[in-house]
Amino acid sequence: MSASDPKTIVKDGYDAIALKYHQWASPRPTKKRTEYIERLGQSLPKGSKVLELGCGAGLPATQQLVDQGFDVTGVDISSSQLALAKEHVPAAHFMQGDMMAIEFPEQSFDAVMAFYSLFHLPRDEHGLMLKKMVQWLKPGGWLLFNTGTKEEERTRDWMGVKMFSSSLGVEGNEQILAEYGLELTDVEAVIDAEMVGSFEEKFHWIWARKGFRKIDTPKS
Repeated sequence: MSASDPKTIVKDGYDAIALKYHQWASPRPTKKRTEYIERLGQSLPKGSKVLELGCGAGLPATQQLVDQGFDVTGVDISSSQLALAKEHVPAAHFMQGDMMAIEFPEQSFDAVMAFYSLFHLPRDEHGLMLKKMVQWLKPGGWLLFNTGTKEEERTRDWMGVKMFSSSLGVEGNEQILAEYGLELTDVEAVIDAEMVGSFEEKFHWIWARKGFRKIDTPKS
């Protein structure tokens, strides 16, 4: 991959700022993410298998999942972030790689979550990634993620490195999820200023449950 490839930008960026990002983000658990993980603890029994895409340094979300008794697998594209995660949360399992390239058997997990990570994929991969996430869920399993509220794709300077992000927007997210047969039990667009420092930015938060019908390939 070239240096201008979005995946390379994200991987190299987080490798370079792993400790800096951890020191900034980990002590600031966002209210909505904490609330969703707590709700997951009330919705699933202990020992349930949870996949976290974009686990970062493991704090606070991975640790919160483990504390609730879940069997957690964390995935991150940054090897430097994962080195911190393995140190911080030794009870979890971790895999390094592009989330789009990771493979699991269908119906492997009781919940799949992607907080502050799905929007690091190119926009044309969002639907494909969400399809994989839903396929990995057991029927009745829970899907939790957040992304941007506007349709966009951009590369910018962030925390001293280049960083790539994109979003399908609220309508794009909801259209894809409807095609995949999910029961949308909670859809919100909320302000979460903690994760963006000195300015406010809207994130589209999704709490959804997988239906019990077969997932067909969505129409192009």
